[in-house]
Amino acid sequence: MTAELTPVAARSMASGGGTVRRALTAMVLIALGAFALVATGTVWAAHSIAERTALAEAARSARTIGDVIFKPAMPALIRGDRTVQARLDAAVEARRRDAGVVRVKVWTRQGDVLYSNGGHATGMSFPLNDNVRRTIDRGAGRAVVTDLSAPEHITELRHGGRLVEVYVPLNLASGERLALEVYSTEDRVTATRNELMLVLVPFSILALFLLLVAQLPLSVHLLRRVSRGDAERGRLLSSALTASERERRAIARDLHDGVVQDLAGAGYALAAVRADLPRTVGATTHDMLDKASEVVRGAVRSLRTMMVDIYPPDLTEAGLPQAVEVLAERLRREGVAVTTTVDVQAALGQDLVTVAYHSARECVTNILKHAGARQAWVDVVGDEHRLLVQVSDDGKGPGTALGRTGHLGLQLIRDMAGELGGQVTVAERAGGGTEVRTLLPVRA
Repeated sequence: MTAELTPVAARSMASGGGTVRRALTAMVLIALGAFALVATGTVWAAHSIAERTALAEAARSARTIGDVIFKPAMPALIRGDRTVQARLDAAVEARRRDAGVVRVKVWTRQGDVLYSNGGHATGMSFPLNDNVRRTIDRGAGRAVVTDLSAPEHITELRHGGRLVEVYVPLNLASGERLALEVYSTEDRVTATRNELMLVLVPFSILALFLLLVAQLPLSVHLLRRVSRGDAERGRLLSSALTASERERRAIARDLHDGVVQDLAGAGYALAAVRADLPRTVGATTHDMLDKASEVVRGAVRSLRTMMVDIYPPDLTEAGLPQAVEVLAERLRREGVAVTTTVDVQAALGQDLVTVAYHSARECVTNILKHAGARQAWVDVVGDEHRLLVQVSDDGKGPGTALGRTGHLGLQLIRDMAGELGGQVTVAERAGGGTEVRTLLPVRA
């Protein structure tokens, strides 16, 4: 025999497969984002490392130039020996071919240029910048990448772009302090950056790819286990609902065929006994029989109401309006004016109809037991996206209208709605009283 899946079970199995697909899609998108992030971060790191490495190398080269070439020659240059200029120009030219040096300047504390290769800025004066001042006063060298925007860079503008700028202190034996400024191209930075990128970027991306590939089987396995767990939970819920439905039907049948028939027969018997009493029997006996008949009739009415609650006659989408009206009649019999609205514009599954009915029934029961209301509103509206069951009254309000029993019935409704992805809220009605809203998603 083949078991037929209820809407809850079928929905759980279908949503389980969709969950796996959505999770895999999310993993792919996350992986692409991770690749982009790693690539961007690696490029930035390569550029930063390359710049620091190139600046450190340029600083070492500038210190060598200062200690070996300029420091010994500066006393003669200060004395006005013109042959020193030519020797220094030749040395700088050799460094240009070897290390990309394009300009060398020697500064005084007053902002005068004692030397500039090729004589481009020799003898000129400029406002002293902080790097020159720090180099002379503190003896601290500095290496930066400059954009040639300062006034003293007027003789370097023809080189264009940016240059690596290194400041080196020159402390002469005579006690005079000078600053050596060496400009070189960014070729060293570019070469170091390209070399690092050829190593870092492929390695980082490959490592990330291998990590994702290693985790993919485990992730898929876990996703499938979660999907199977959701499907199993749906099947268990379906079985529970089916068993509950069968049990309610059996209880309703037993009540109808047993206790209700017996009480109805007892009521008829009491009526017959009263009718056959001789006239000599006193009024007290007649009154007692009338009260007993009324109690029996009331018990029959209560049992019939209970039978409808336990097992409504037609709890389907087509029968939902009639089922809601049956609930409303319970309130009307107790003197509560009721307005009902059932307007559903989408096809509903059996599970949604069941939860909607039980939610409305629980609210009606609370109104009868606790609210002390004179008017109530029962609204069931829905579209292709959601189904809303809203029950309101003008009674005492949510503080007392739900009783003092821990709200077990309301908690059961919350659990049933939660199984379908919905929620239940209880609030005070705007005009006084209680408003209970059960919101359920409608899935295709």
